[in-house]
Amino acid sequence: MKKFIFGLLFLTSCQSTFYMVRHGEKVDNSANPPLSALGQERAEDLKTELANKGISEIYSTNFLRTKNTAKPLADSKGLITKIYAASPADSMRVFIEKLKKFRGKNVLVVGHSNTTKYVVNGLFERDTLRADIPDNDFDNLYIVKRQFFPARKMRFFAKTYGKTSP
Repeated sequence: MKKFIFGLLFLTSCQSTFYMVRHGEKVDNSANPPLSALGQERAEDLKTELANKGISEIYSTNFLRTKNTAKPLADSKGLITKIYAASPADSMRVFIEKLKKFRGKNVLVVGHSNTTKYVVNGLFERDTLRADIPDNDFDNLYIVKRQFFPARKMRFFAKTYGKTSP
């Protein structure tokens, strides 16, 4: 039995899963708006969606809308949301390379309509998302699973969560 448990733990540590979302709905188009009531509801929906996914790291850009999208899940898990720079492009590359080194972690990354595709494509190592997320689209959840043993394998999934975007 101990060998089985050890083997299961070993195999689990050989895969990391990354969950990427765009921030929830915002109150207006100003430079750093907070979430609207609908955006706050979406952040709660994200918390519910990821509650049992073993999230151990949460990253957000340094904007109210992204930090507040991550906050309910971070608070429920007792995690501190770490800030990453979404620009310049070199900062994004460094951030993605850092994530690619993770082993056995489940990670949430909250970004923007014009940055989420770079994180997804960088982690999946393919141009899976070719365009920015439309301005009225907030319900996408992108998942990249990176397996390292027994063979290197990556999988991509796209789903939605919460209320459907208009």
